[in-house]
Amino acid sequence: MFSAARAALYGIWPQSFQDLSTGALIGACLRGLVLDASIISIGLAAVIVALLLPFEFATRPAWRAIWAWIAFAYLCIVVLICAGDIAYFGNVGRHVGPELVSFVDDPALMVAIVWESYRWATVGMLAALVVLAFGWRRLMRWDASLEPARAPAWTLLALAPLMVLAMRGNLTGKPVGIVDAFVSGSVSAGYLALSGPFSIAHSFLGSANLRTNFMAWDEAVANVHAQVFDPADRAIDPLYPLLRARGKPVTSHPNVVVLLLESWDADVVDAVRAEHGQSALGLTPNFDALSRQGVLFTNLFAAGQRSTHGLLAVLAGLPSLPGVPYLGRGVEQSRLSYLGQLALSEGYSTYFLQGSTERSFRIDAIAALAGFEHYMGKESIAAASGHKSMANWGAWDNDLLQTAHAQFTSAKQPFLGMAFTASTHLPFQLPEGHPRQYPDDTLQHSYWNSMHYADWALGQFLASARAAGYFDNTVFVLVADHCSGIALQGKSPPQMHHIPCLVIAPGLAPRIERGIRSQLDVLATVADLAHWDVPFATLGRSLIDKSNERERGALCMRNEIIMRIEADGWVSHDLARRLDSKVELDGADLGAIERRLLAAVQVVITALNTNRVEAGRLGMSATR
Repeated sequence: MFSAARAALYGIWPQSFQDLSTGALIGACLRGLVLDASIISIGLAAVIVALLLPFEFATRPAWRAIWAWIAFAYLCIVVLICAGDIAYFGNVGRHVGPELVSFVDDPALMVAIVWESYRWATVGMLAALVVLAFGWRRLMRWDASLEPARAPAWTLLALAPLMVLAMRGNLTGKPVGIVDAFVSGSVSAGYLALSGPFSIAHSFLGSANLRTNFMAWDEAVANVHAQVFDPADRAIDPLYPLLRARGKPVTSHPNVVVLLLESWDADVVDAVRAEHGQSALGLTPNFDALSRQGVLFTNLFAAGQRSTHGLLAVLAGLPSLPGVPYLGRGVEQSRLSYLGQLALSEGYSTYFLQGSTERSFRIDAIAALAGFEHYMGKESIAAASGHKSMANWGAWDNDLLQTAHAQFTSAKQPFLGMAFTASTHLPFQLPEGHPRQYPDDTLQHSYWNSMHYADWALGQFLASARAAGYFDNTVFVLVADHCSGIALQGKSPPQMHHIPCLVIAPGLAPRIERGIRSQLDVLATVADLAHWDVPFATLGRSLIDKSNERERGALCMRNEIIMRIEADGWVSHDLARRLDSKVELDGADLGAIERRLLAAVQVVITALNTNRVEAGRLGMSATR
């Protein structure tokens, strides 16, 4: 049934898969079988167990009939979802997912819409299911005419590992998710591998029934454009409200290195502490020295409080909003402007390395989807360095960064390299021989010691980059993925998102930038400083741009609460009401800050739900 639906999807919407070769088509279908087996096994697990119980009552016709009809109900649900999903795919170019909360919100209205738009198709499907029910009943009567023997006691024990394997989709690592459909790096292949039931199961439960219509659409878009468009940006297509271009072709580009620093707090970096009137801790001498060679952002805030939030912010310039599945759990069904894909469009070679295990956060699949041609995780980094990894976690930062350096020195230029560190993650380990700045008597002191080691590893990497000769022709962006979560007592909500950020680029004059900035601005900054001509869609703007400074802000998410931070003050919201706020400067208009928050949420969620974030490289090449 799933394979028939996949064939129908391909046959009805062939233009969505025209870029796939024969090999890619076969690979997508084979990948789809793994995802199909997972969702079938999950849906029928209870039925299989019930029919194989080693007890006398499990052989009785009534017991078998109950579970057989439950299995038929599951089949009907799958058939209807697949049919609706194929029709839906033609409207937004992706599978159905968390937007099904609309059915929960107003089922009568949504059923009416479906009935009005697909009346005869619905009648035909229901009629076919009625016919199928009669056939199913005949099979059940044939089954009842037999005398089924009681299942041996070992049957379930033997079958359980196979069922678990089918549900997980693999032997090791995390179970398969939506992002695993895109492991080849092709969005089209991922869409073909996916099915509506799999997509719903892995994204619907993470969605919430949220209001997202706060103002007229044109007003919301204009508000967002004022927030995130640079003066040089121009909107490309009204259907894609975040998509912009500059159209300044450059024949040569610098290299780009983005270091995503695990759990670096702004208030442990002395260069930032000095700007906020705090005494030095002595933990980050290398970062502090480097900050005098670039632009140090002393009031930059993370988009969320988890690594998955930081990844989406840096890789695609979007926040992980309430009701939207995070990267690796469904948001990747929408076409996004990924950092690696943009770099590939500009002729870059692309590299992604992370210190944690290769399947951690499903980053292996995320990196491929995001356009990174080369990927390494803890296992391959340990093999390359010849050193043991941190116990129970990942590769040491020095091993990670030196392995990244080796990759960069042999890369075809220009290159984009991204390295996601791990040593400053719990349990805050230190390699043997590295000096401890503080006794390991508190969690905070252990974190500080790991920060000192991470800073030392950073210094070693940058020294290697200088010695190799690529430092001077490289844009370096150093930014944390989120705060550590250590010593949160007494911190204001904005301080819970306060992270360090440093940018060094050819021709960029060193300075300290004290304005409000966001982790969402990283992608736009790279595009700006690397002189990329390719259009992109994000909720950020270049960190270097200083236009409309007073209304510039950072959007942050904590649990299901969204906060917007501006120089004048901040507002937190749950999309039903303003929860908290604070005026930082006289004359602050908290109502305007709230409007900017709600406009951003409305535009982003609407663009994601209608697959109108990024038009895709093929679509944009015709627009440029």
